[in-house]
Amino acid sequence: MKRILLVSIFFWQLLQPVFAQTLAPFEVQSAVTRPYIIELYTSQGCSSCPPAEAWLAEQFNKTDLWQKYFPLAFHVTYWDYLGWKDIFGQRAFSERQYQHLNQKHTRQVYTPQFVINAKEWRGWFSGELNGIFAMPQPEVGVLKVRIANQRLEASFAPQPIWAQDKDLHRARLHLALVGSGFTTEIKRGENRHKQLPHDFVVLSLQSLPASTVLTGVTDPALQFAQFLDAIPVSAFNAPRLAWVAWLTLNDYPIQAVGGWLEQQSEIQSQ
Repeated sequence: MKRILLVSIFFWQLLQPVFAQTLAPFEVQSAVTRPYIIELYTSQGCSSCPPAEAWLAEQFNKTDLWQKYFPLAFHVTYWDYLGWKDIFGQRAFSERQYQHLNQKHTRQVYTPQFVINAKEWRGWFSGELNGIFAMPQPEVGVLKVRIANQRLEASFAPQPIWAQDKDLHRARLHLALVGSGFTTEIKRGENRHKQLPHDFVVLSLQSLPASTVLTGVTDPALQFAQFLDAIPVSAFNAPRLAWVAWLTLNDYPIQAVGGWLEQQSEIQSQ
């Protein structure tokens, strides 16, 4: 009996640091205007992907990051068959890319592929880089998000024209933990013998419906509340971490918030 107890304590001590770690509190509020959600579908096994990732990092590490622009690099898994398994690849991200195809947001599935506000964008290949970002965006409403102790609380107060949308109750909030500053040594596949930098890498993704829909009041709003999934192990090796949350209505992004977490203190023991 004593031996069993000691073994149980031993394993509990091994697991305790994992369950005790959390992220620093995060609280942010959006502007009123709809921003740009920039999704890049990429893979460490694709030789044409590193230039697209480099452009993403260079283009959006600017003052409007997490205000007007929200870049997200989703690493897919269907290149893994070439002999190198993408360490950031997740099957769910491959499925997300195919969902864009099924929802008629894109015409094909390929890498590197850009999807901006749920529409396929090929401007990166032709060098037409600014046209899509020059279009005026509508005022949609204010999104507020607070995350503390792995619990999310959020609200969205729509502008009057959006508050009248009969599908507003179907809106969903998506939350991504994003890592930047990674470097990976690729030993096999199309990028073998290369050191690849990675920014804006989606490490985890959750989607949740509104928990409360306030209608029939002066200021209608959506509210969200949920405990979050465990922090992925890959986050503990990220030089920089950010939360990015965006609201979609009928599968189209309408508002977003995001921000970097403070370095050295973003992963804390309770």
